[in-house]
Amino acid sequence: MADQNSFQELMSDIETEFNQALIEKRGTITLLLARIAGTIYTEAVSHGVPHPLAQEMAQDYWGKEMHPGTVTLAEDEGDADD
Repeated sequence: MADQNSFQELMSDIETEFNQALIEKRGTITLLLARIAGTIYTEAVSHGVPHPLAQEMAQDYWGKEMHPGTVTLAEDEGDADD
């Protein structure tokens, strides 16, 4: 039984280390994505893109990076035949 407890303890320690590493990696990636989104906004505005459009560009980037599997569909504006 002591061997099984030692093994479970070892596995628990490894799992804790992996979880900590994953949290740190996700945090690093999130900070990098935030910097890129900010750069997109700043560069767009500095090159004459209006604030609302630049903000939308940065938000689009952020959304696609944070939720890569999500697809957003625009509301139907009506058929051209109307």
